[in-house]
Amino acid sequence: MALRTVRRDIGRVTVLDLTGKLAGEAAETLAADVDALISAGRTHLILNLAGVSFIDSAALGGLLSKRAAVANAGGQLKLTNLTDRVRDLMMTTKLHVVFDTYGSEVDALSSFP
Repeated sequence: MALRTVRRDIGRVTVLDLTGKLAGEAAETLAADVDALISAGRTHLILNLAGVSFIDSAALGGLLSKRAAVANAGGQLKLTNLTDRVRDLMMTTKLHVVFDTYGSEVDALSSFP
């Protein structure tokens, strides 16, 4: 299943609801989407990973890169609703200590100043 992205703006925060596999070309498309949001001044971002069935190591690297790009633009990129598979991968790669992750979108939204 190709990655599907739905954008929602909630005040100053942009939520990207992701569904499908986050790998290969889909990861590149997501990176371009994040770059476009940064260019538009939307630097408070939440990636809702509830619908992500698979993520590869290249996509994880891309997320790490976009996290840094958002931070350099004065914002924050947070993750919410990690599936068990994605959570396990984040633990294995030790990226759980790098990303701000939340169990719900409400918690992620309330974490922004």
